[in-house]
Amino acid sequence: MATAVRRRVSCICAVGMVLLSLSTVGLAEEVIRISSYRARFGKNAEVSKVTDAEITGVYAGMKGLKWVKFYYDPASGERGSVTVWADRSALDAYMKSQARKGILAKLRPLIEGEVTSRIYVVHQPGSSSPRP
Repeated sequence: MATAVRRRVSCICAVGMVLLSLSTVGLAEEVIRISSYRARFGKNAEVSKVTDAEITGVYAGMKGLKWVKFYYDPASGERGSVTVWADRSALDAYMKSQARKGILAKLRPLIEGEVTSRIYVVHQPGSSSPRP
């Protein structure tokens, strides 16, 4: 009798642990992407026009994009954007999209080198500690 009770309790605990881990895995975490690139000498105004007229409109229609800000340093020519995405899958979809390819095609003649990105999981103060 005691063995049967222990088995049931163990089974219930195991099911509970599986459900808890599935709910944790299923949580979508916001991600932030910081992109940067350097405008060619004398091309800052043209890059700003492309950003204002083209890139902003493309970002406006992106599924999962929650927030975007652009930055630039007129002295060095360094430019870029900071975007917050609903989750990594939304960002990945954008990174593979034709829209992004179009943006890069318009920027390429105006910038030196490649556009680089850093991606981080967003941590909200007061929420549970970041996952390893």
